[in-house]
Order: sequence, then C-alpha cells, then structure tokens
Amino acid sequence: MSTRGTFVRRAAALGAGLAAGAPATALAAGRKNQLSDADVSKLYAAAKKEGTVVWWTGHYTQSAAEKIGASFKAKYPGIDVQLLRQTGQVLFQRLTQDLKSNVHEVDVFASTDEAHMTILKKQNALAQFVPADIDKIPKEYQHLDPDDTYQLGDIALMCINYNPKKMPAPRRWSDLLDPRMKDLLTVGHPGFSGYVGNWTVAMNDKYGWDAYFKKFAANNPKIGRSVFDATTDIVSGERVLGPGADSLALERKAAGNAIAVAFPEDDTILVTAPVTVMKEAPHPNAARLFMNYYYSKEYSQTAASTFNLPLRLDIPSPTGVRIDRMRTYHVKIDRLLSGIPEMIAKWRETFNV
Repeated sequence: MSTRGTFVRRAAALGAGLAAGAPATALAAGRKNQLSDADVSKLYAAAKKEGTVVWWTGHYTQSAAEKIGASFKAKYPGIDVQLLRQTGQVLFQRLTQDLKSNVHEVDVFASTDEAHMTILKKQNALAQFVPADIDKIPKEYQHLDPDDTYQLGDIALMCINYNPKKMPAPRRWSDLLDPRMKDLLTVGHPGFSGYVGNWTVAMNDKYGWDAYFKKFAANNPKIGRSVFDATTDIVSGERVLGPGADSLALERKAAGNAIAVAFPEDDTILVTAPVTVMKEAPHPNAARLFMNYYYSKEYSQTAASTFNLPLRLDIPSPTGVRIDRMRTYHVKIDRLLSGIPEMIAKWRETFNV
C-alpha cells in the first residue's frame, strides 16, 4: 500500500514565490498558508500583463495536455499557453542543458520522475509555491516536497494493458513472464519515460532483476520509448499486452478499440508526477496562476474527461474508484534517485537498447 503519508510535512514558511497580491518578485516572505481567492484574483491581473505561460510537461498525451491548456485559457482569458509535451526524461535533459547555458524559457515544468525535482532543487532552480486548493487532494500527497518547491501534478497508474479479444485478463505482473507471452509483449523505456522508470524500479525491488527482467527479456518484448507506446502497439494489433498507463488505454477502449486494463493483484504501481514553477520563470505570475490551476475543479474535470485521474477527491475518477482506496505500490523519492539511473543501466545491458 502507498505510504506517502509518512513523508508529508508542512513547510515552516514560504518565500517569495507564494503570495499573489503583487508581481512575483515583490511577494512577501514567511507566509505559511496557501493562496486565498483574493490572492488568485490579484495573481490573474498580474498574469494578464505577461500574457503567456510556457508549460513543459511529460504528463498526459498530447491531446489531453492540449485540452487542459484550452481549459485554462477558458477560465483565464488573455493568457496563452505555450505547450511542449515530450517524455519526462527528454524534457529534463533539455531543461538541464538550458539551465547550464543560462537560458530560461520555461515557466512551469511537469515531470514524470520526482527525482528530477530533487536535482533541480539542489541547483536552486525551483520557486516555492503552494496552490490555493491543496487541501482538496489526498492528504498523503499534499506538500510532496516538504519545502514546497514542487507539488503533485499528476497521479498515474502503471497497470497491464491487454487485448481482451486475444487473451483473458492478466492477474499478476508475473503473468508477463509466462513463456507463452513470447513475442506478444510491448513496453516503453525507462531511459525516456519516468512512468516506465518507476515501474522498472518497482519490479526490481519487488522481485529482483534476474528473477523478473531476464525472464521478461526472454519473451522478446517490443521496446518503445513513451509509456503510451505500449497502448499504441496493442491497439494496432502489433502486440497483445504489456505494462502501461491506464489513461490512454481507457480512452482507446471508450473509442471502441480492443484494449482493456488489468490492475494486478500484486499491486498497481502508483506514480506521483510532480510540477513546479521555475525560479527564473520568464512569466512568473502566469506560471503561478497556471500551477494554481492544477488544483482547481476545472483542471480535475478536464483530466477526468480525458481518462486521467483527477487530483481532487471531489471529482469522480474515470474508473469510478478513488485513488486513496486502491491497492498500490509507490516507489519513494529516495529510492528513485538511485534506482532509476541504476535501472536504466541494467536495462540497456539486458535489452541492448
């Protein structure tokens, strides 16, 4: 079961990135609570003068991210959203290169790997910010970073995608190791996808590399990049099953395609994907307004309409099951920091990609 609750601690105080009553560079320090409605109104007025927010995200599919951007613009007319959607690892590499070159073009950065944020935090590249409705999400995921330099941006579930016309629902992760699954499997790559990286660390820690991944490799899986590549391969008929996110599979199923999701008895892998305001954001007020929007009803409603899990508990999930009532396994941040680089190296050695 998820144990993120032991990780939650309140920040002692927030610095210049929190309040919204004035431009971000002049905000008062030491404020302990999240934004008020009055703060958000003042923040919107300041953000409209900037006119744009630049959002780099590894969350969601391109179409889902575009819908979220459109819903933000509908709520806050006068502010354009410049979206770049790529895999989390690719975005992080590009952002890191920009920072080394003293280039600051990103306002809001949303990754699929929480370890990215801890690295950026050590570089003093992140601003502190607490959204107004942070108390509307599950308590164990509030204040993902105890210093509030990043917050929860997405909750993703790694489960088993499969074609129900070609096989019954898999019950356990070990079902993927059955020799009868040879040439039927598909999976993304931990070197590109933070979601796949989380899943790889989880499988290694639960079962061991040799016991799990050497048998997995023996079944000759097709290896893509994005977590969504597995869903695409199953829908196209090229492969039959594999570890993947629930969101795109549910979307494709609703469209009439032969795909379903199975939540394994030995735990669905829960991924906490973070979001942050960059400290040197070129549009600091629009950045904070956009990150604040993450916790609004409209954001969660739009996410749910694209078959993604809403952050807020008062918005129904696409599966009808509340995230705080699911059996999940969550890899903690301390493990991700060492685990993902280790798993990428082992993956390339085992799979030669």
